[in-house]
Amino acid sequence: MHSRIDDMIISFLRGTISDEEKDKLAEWIASGPENKTYFKEVYQVWNAADLLVKDETKIDQVLQRLKSKHQNHLAAIEVIVPKIKRLQYFLRKYAAVVLLSVILGAVLYALIEKAFLPKVPQIAYNEITAPLGSKSNIHLPDGTEVTLNAGSKLTYGMDYGNKTREVTFIGEGYFKVAKQKNKPFIVHTFKTSIQALGTEFNVKAYPDENIIETILVKGSVLVNEIDPSKNSGVKNEGIRLKPGEKIRIYKTIAQKTQNETIVADNQTKQPSLTSSQVSATGQSVVHVAKTDIHVETSWKEKQWIIQGEDLQSLAVLLYRKFGLPIQINDTALYKYKFSGIIENETLEQIFSILKLTIPISYTINKGEAIWYFNGRLEKNYKEAY
Repeated sequence: MHSRIDDMIISFLRGTISDEEKDKLAEWIASGPENKTYFKEVYQVWNAADLLVKDETKIDQVLQRLKSKHQNHLAAIEVIVPKIKRLQYFLRKYAAVVLLSVILGAVLYALIEKAFLPKVPQIAYNEITAPLGSKSNIHLPDGTEVTLNAGSKLTYGMDYGNKTREVTFIGEGYFKVAKQKNKPFIVHTFKTSIQALGTEFNVKAYPDENIIETILVKGSVLVNEIDPSKNSGVKNEGIRLKPGEKIRIYKTIAQKTQNETIVADNQTKQPSLTSSQVSATGQSVVHVAKTDIHVETSWKEKQWIIQGEDLQSLAVLLYRKFGLPIQINDTALYKYKFSGIIENETLEQIFSILKLTIPISYTINKGEAIWYFNGRLEKNYKEAY
């Protein structure tokens, strides 16, 4: 997506952009303050608005600042660099001319901001986050209740509820949707859109995980897989879940578990496939199955139930809950799993509980916990059992 936007920005700066692309670029700029800021800064740099200096080091600083602020657009910034380098000669010898170009550039941008950007209405957004180590509970204007797990973010427009009820979501959240028959509630994640009328469901869509999950508790939801690279977005007609079902959509082709059934884009069920066969199909992997709702959604309750969680996954879950990074020092620990109920225990108390059944030692210092494989404990456990 970023590469397509950058291509349009470069075409605009060069004066080769088509009317259709200009409209799309205007929509993208108006869709969020970060997009508008990025476009404005690139445009100003292109017109030497920030380069009225005679020191090459200062120029490099300007470029570095632009790159650090906009990591997703490095390709477009690199296109600008050669022009900036060519400007250095004029910066040294024709400061007055450059000053004029700066003034003209500022005036031209002001005209663009008035004539070009308003093609799409400017929409303000509300953003609610639950930092690491915490949870948040919010009520949307229509009465919908959302519980956010640690490391989650919910974004919705100030016009939410007027014509549509749409939110953008990152992380894990439990949604109790207020019923409005003519206004379906839609949650947008990186690769899915979940549509509901009045229902309860759980969504897990962390950016650092390969799987996006939706679990239906009550009512009905329609889950659509989204292809961000396509203009139409939606890849299929959607999969409707029943209460007690969980759908997994992989961001990329990934190794499936033993009992998973693959559902292709056309939703025709196929026999279980090996990971190599899945890769060969070139299709997205979608897995629908029954699940234990009580366990899956217990993260929001007083008693958090953990069932058969491998230590790599458990380390991530505990990091989000307590905000302390956990490093696993030995791959020998990867084979172990943990089941239990966590209520009011501290992180160290949880580590002590782990030691009762898993050969693990740990240290906590300098803002990080480290898990070590303990061979002596493993030997003791084998002798005991």
